[in-house]
Amino acid sequence: MSKLYVDELHPKTTSGNITAPSLVLPVGSVVQTLFAQTTTATSITGTAKGSGTSTGLSITITPKSVTNKFLINCRCSFMLATHANPSVSIEIHDGTSIVATDENSAVYINGDGNEHSNRWLYPFIAFVTPSSAGAITYTVRAWKSGNAVTAQPSSQPATMYIQEIQQ
Repeated sequence: MSKLYVDELHPKTTSGNITAPSLVLPVGSVVQTLFAQTTTATSITGTAKGSGTSTGLSITITPKSVTNKFLINCRCSFMLATHANPSVSIEIHDGTSIVATDENSAVYINGDGNEHSNRWLYPFIAFVTPSSAGAITYTVRAWKSGNAVTAQPSSQPATMYIQEIQQ
């Protein structure tokens, strides 16, 4: 078997790319990463799992292989109105169905309504299988109980990234 040793590879032209269409990455390798961010305040009106309100945070990704997995990582920012026992939870929707969610209220305040500044950072991670070989838009949606809930209050950023992981 022959071996090729190189220190650097350069495309033939400055606008070219080096490709390796037959390259097989080891299991666990990151195939691609996409990132999104929003700071637009959004009122959450959904009140049940499955009927969440879009937070305005989404990413469209096309899997390189449907046998790979997506690692979805988001960090949302919420403000819950001060009232007795407010809560909020999120779900990741792929345009057809919910692919990941917290089954119950993930941020729950056992309070009497006298709390001060109910602002919360909400981290969420999911490992999902792509639903198709084409482009898929994953959207972060939220649902609440109680009075007003705002995503990205005072322009606090919400972020999301998706990594395709070789299987």
